[in-house]
Amino acid sequence: MEAIPIRVLNLNNKPKILGKGDVIATCEPVVDIVVRPQEFSGAQHLPSTLENFRRTAVRKLINEFQNLFSTCDADVGHCNITQHRINTGDHPPIKQYPRRLPLARK
Repeated sequence: MEAIPIRVLNLNNKPKILGKGDVIATCEPVVDIVVRPQEFSGAQHLPSTLENFRRTAVRKLINEFQNLFSTCDADVGHCNITQHRINTGDHPPIKQYPRRLPLARK
């Protein structure tokens, strides 16, 4: 069994004592699940109060630009349609991966 270093944070006011060699977590292999993109069904997302000619126009617009919309959780945040530049002045650009907010900051 391989040891994986982890950070531990006590969010309680009461002290907790961890002894050397205490097992505080277990890990299991991750199984990747491939999510197939779903076809967009505009009818289920358009409000019923929308007039028929507007509903048709919106459906046409959505179908025309269907490749621009996210179809599943796996493609959110990925875009290869356009590029842009951010002026950082004399400083080199910094690449950071998105990360979740720690529980202590929520």
